[in-house]
Amino acid sequence: MLTLTQLTEYFRSLGVAAGDTLLVHSSYKSFGGVDGGPQAVIDALLEVLGEEGTLLMPTFNFDFCKGADWDVRETPSQMGFMTNLVRQDERASRGFHPIYSFAVIGKHAESFGALRDKSSYGANSAFAKLHELDGKIMVVGLSYNDSMTFFHHIEEMEGVEYRFLKDFTGKITDWEGKTVTDTYQMLVRNLEMGVETMVDPMGALMEKEGVIKSRKIGEADVKLMNTNKVYAFTLREMKRDPYLLYQVKK
Repeated sequence: MLTLTQLTEYFRSLGVAAGDTLLVHSSYKSFGGVDGGPQAVIDALLEVLGEEGTLLMPTFNFDFCKGADWDVRETPSQMGFMTNLVRQDERASRGFHPIYSFAVIGKHAESFGALRDKSSYGANSAFAKLHELDGKIMVVGLSYNDSMTFFHHIEEMEGVEYRFLKDFTGKITDWEGKTVTDTYQMLVRNLEMGVETMVDPMGALMEKEGVIKSRKIGEADVKLMNTNKVYAFTLREMKRDPYLLYQVKK
């Protein structure tokens, strides 16, 4: 069973450093057992990041797209147990987007929380802020297809033809309890083209070329990457072969 001390050592050996801005996509169960449970993983990450670092956890919820109301204070994350622990942490600031919100602890928490982008992945989104800060992304026990939403930021910024922005309108409630009806956008697949998300080939290529570092932590396969390097590499390779990010259903 992994201890907090072991986790901090493993995270540092992978390349997480004090002062980093780190987005974590995670499957807690993939570790295979941690003394102290999910909170110990969060504590280990915060210890490594230090006072100058920032931890982001995705608190995405897609029910808004199905007509459900969204409350920044109460609507749970659908991204796993650890993400809800961070969302409920009194130190955390949650971004104000009813589909793609993040819970953030650390130096840049307020600046992430202040973002107001109606688009999912656009120039004023949390993904753009992460890129601006030269942030890192950690993937714990998940496939790239089930984790690497940062690829969609690149797709939106580059205006790919196989996705488009779709409006979703519903009721949203802010930190003060004020509820309004508003419209937000999600970058969706062009189903008429038969587009299916398939980013695993891009992830595999980045591993091969050394853009992504990986190691075992407990039973989990853990990956770490730098957003600036991911953006530059993906932009170059998607122009060479766009099917590294999607496939067409036949």
